[in-house]
Amino acid sequence: MKKNIYLLLLTAGMCVPTMAQKSFELGKPNDDNYRYLDGYKALKEYIDYSKYPNFKLGAGTTVNTYLSNSTYKSMINNNFTETVAGNAMKMASCVDGNGNMNFTNVKKYVNAADKSGINVYGHTLAWHSQQPKAWLLKLLADKKVDGGEEVWKTAANKDFRSDKTVSWKPDEIDKLGYSISFSSTDGLKVTTTKSYPWQAQFVPMSDIALTSGKTYTMTMTVKGTGSGKLDGRVGNWSGGANFSVNFNTEWNDVKVEVKPTMDNNFILLHVVNYVGDVYIKNIKFEGYEGQTRPLTQEERHDTLVWAMDKWIKGMMEACDGKVKAWDLVNEAVAGADKDRDGYYDLQHSEGYAQGTWDVGGDAFYWQDHMGDLEYIRQACRLARQYGPEDIVLFINDYNLESDWDNNKKLKSLINWIEKWEADGVTKIDGIGTQMHISCFQSDTHLNNVKKHITQMFQLMANSGKLVRVSELDMGYVHGTDRWGASSKTADLTEAEHKKMADFYEWIIKEYFRIIPPEQQWGICQWCTTDAPANSGWRGGEPVGIWDINNYRKHVYAGFVRGLNGGEPSGIRGIEADDTIDISKGIYNMQGVRMSATSLDQLPCGIYIVGGKKVVVK
Repeated sequence: MKKNIYLLLLTAGMCVPTMAQKSFELGKPNDDNYRYLDGYKALKEYIDYSKYPNFKLGAGTTVNTYLSNSTYKSMINNNFTETVAGNAMKMASCVDGNGNMNFTNVKKYVNAADKSGINVYGHTLAWHSQQPKAWLLKLLADKKVDGGEEVWKTAANKDFRSDKTVSWKPDEIDKLGYSISFSSTDGLKVTTTKSYPWQAQFVPMSDIALTSGKTYTMTMTVKGTGSGKLDGRVGNWSGGANFSVNFNTEWNDVKVEVKPTMDNNFILLHVVNYVGDVYIKNIKFEGYEGQTRPLTQEERHDTLVWAMDKWIKGMMEACDGKVKAWDLVNEAVAGADKDRDGYYDLQHSEGYAQGTWDVGGDAFYWQDHMGDLEYIRQACRLARQYGPEDIVLFINDYNLESDWDNNKKLKSLINWIEKWEADGVTKIDGIGTQMHISCFQSDTHLNNVKKHITQMFQLMANSGKLVRVSELDMGYVHGTDRWGASSKTADLTEAEHKKMADFYEWIIKEYFRIIPPEQQWGICQWCTTDAPANSGWRGGEPVGIWDINNYRKHVYAGFVRGLNGGEPSGIRGIEADDTIDISKGIYNMQGVRMSATSLDQLPCGIYIVGGKKVVVK
C-alpha cells in the first residue's frame, strides 16, 4: 500500500526543535518508528482551555527524585499542570511511630512546585494504609489502673505460621545469597547460600510497643538445619538493645532478656556466618505491667480525633495554603456487602487480607474505632478548619470502572457520600477514580471494559460532583483470559503498544465527552515512565507515557490525540506530489542519512528531504 506523504507546515500543533532536545522530548532513539514523536510539543500544550477551562493534567510524582533530578523535574513541569506525591504526603511518611511529625520534605516539594508554576494535589489525608500504626495503637492501649499490682503480660506476639510477613528485607536480597519464605508448619524460613557476618539481615517484626527502660523476656521459637546464631537488635535503625539467639537442629524456645531504649521498636535480625536454613515459628515479648482496663468507645473516638487533628493541622500548616485540593479519604469502600443492603461496606480490619495489592502496609483502620460516618465527617471537618478557605475535597477509590459487578463499587461510594453528607455539614466536592487498568489483546474483554468505563463516567457525572481520574496507568494482558497475568514491556509488539495508545486516547476523549466542563477536575497519569523490573508497583510493565529511559512511547501520541481531539494540527494534510527531490538523500530528525531510496520505503515518521520536513504516515 502506498503511504501518505505530507509536507510539514508548522502551526500551533507541532514544533521544530531549535536546540538539543532532552530525552523526554523525543521518541525512542535509533528507531524510525518513533521519529514522528520528536515533533510533538509538551502534553499540556494540547489542552483546549477554551472548551475545558478547569481541566488539569496531573502526574504521579516521586518527590525525592523531583527534588534531586533536574531532568525528571523538567519532564513533570514541562508536560503537566498538576503534580501528586506518590508517597511523601501520606501519614506514615510524615509521622513516626512515636507521633513525631516531620514535614521537611513536604515543604520542599510544595515550594519547589509552586516556584515552578505547577499545582500540587494533596494525597492523602485519611487512609487505612501507610499509617504510623505503632503510635496509633499506643494511643489506644489499655489504660493503667492507679494503684494496681503489676502482672506478667504478653506485650507483643507474632506467629509466622499464620502471619506470613516480614516488615523489611533488602531489595537485592537474591544478590546477597539468601531468601525468605513461609509455611503453615514451620513459619518463617531463611535460606542462606553464602556466609556473611551481618549482611543477611531482615526485620521480621515491627510496631512493637514496649516501655523504654523496662526489662522484657523475648522468646523465639527457632531451629536450623545446623547449629548457628542470630544476632539482633530491638530498637530502630539508629540503635537499641542488642541480643543474640543460638539455635541447633531441634525446636527450642530460646529466651533472652532485653531492655528497650525506646517505646516503639522493631527487631532487626542478622544470620551470622551460616549457610543453610533457619526456621522461626514465633517471637513473643513478655514483661510485668501494671493492671489496665480497655478504653471506652468514647475515649477511643476522642483519642483518634485528637490524633487526626494533630496530623491534619500539621500538614495544612506545612503546605501554607498552597495545596488547594486533596484526597480527603483514600480507598474507603470494600468489595463486599455483608449487611446485604445492596451496597458495599466500608473497609475494616476484619476483612483485611494480608498482602492485597491496594494496601501499602502498616494498616490501621480508623473506622474500626470511630465508626463509618464519624471517620469521614471528622476528617472533612478538620480539613476545612485548617485548610485554605477554597479547599476542594475528593473521595478517591479504585475499581470504580469494575465490569465484573456492573460498577457496584462506584454506586456504593455514591451511596456512602450521601450518608456522610446527610448531617448537613459534611461536604464532599468530588470523586476520584484511580483506574489502574489493562488493555486486552481480546477485543471482547476490551470492549466490555470500555462499556463500564463509559458507565462509570456517566454515573460520576450524574452525581453532580467534580470528577477526577486520579491514578491512571495501564498494563497489557495477552490471551483470552479476563484475569490473565499482565505482560512485561519486552513482550509487547509495536502494534500492541499502539493499541494501548488508542485506548488512552479513547479514555481521555470519553472523559471530555461525558463529563460537563464545570465538573471536570482532570486526569492524573500515575506512572510517567514504564516500571522497572524490581518496582513494587506493576514491576516490569509498560505503564508509562515514557519508556524506562524517559523517551516518548506511542502512548504519548495517544495522550496528544485524546487531549487535542485528534491528530495535532501541525500536519495540515497537504499531500506532497511525487516530485519531491530525494537526490540529496533522506535524513531523520537526528541528521542521520537513511538507507531508503524512496519515501515509500520509510516507516512512519518525520524526515528531512531537500531541506524540508516531510511526514510519512
